[in-house]
Amino acid sequence: MRHRLRIDNDRRRHALRILAIEDDAATRDMYSRLLRDEGHEAVLAADGVEGLQRLDPRPDLVILDLSLPDIDGYQVLRAIKSDPMTSDIPVLVVSASQFERPADIEGFVAALRKPFDLPLLPALLTVVAG
Repeated sequence: MRHRLRIDNDRRRHALRILAIEDDAATRDMYSRLLRDEGHEAVLAADGVEGLQRLDPRPDLVILDLSLPDIDGYQVLRAIKSDPMTSDIPVLVVSASQFERPADIEGFVAALRKPFDLPLLPALLTVVAG
């Protein structure tokens, strides 16, 4: 029997807009399926520049890989957190690289290391979104 974890915000069920910035096509596809199966809008970006462009309309959460081909995830994180319009968006770093939180970044939420146990992502999203 397959158990489904749901992302709930304020104990009401509603769709979140989640931006996943990930250069690996298979991982982007996995995020798309997982988030849509959970009832959320998946917005996908293949690199940091595209990810920054997709911050409008504003997502409820950003899933961010650190190893991106154009600008790295740390630069994307700094750009998000330094802009007053986006600084309060929760960011979940999901990367094969070890995440070391820069001292100059406020409001970082959480990190998962790839490869990760897939059920951890929806469970962590529940905490982040709630």
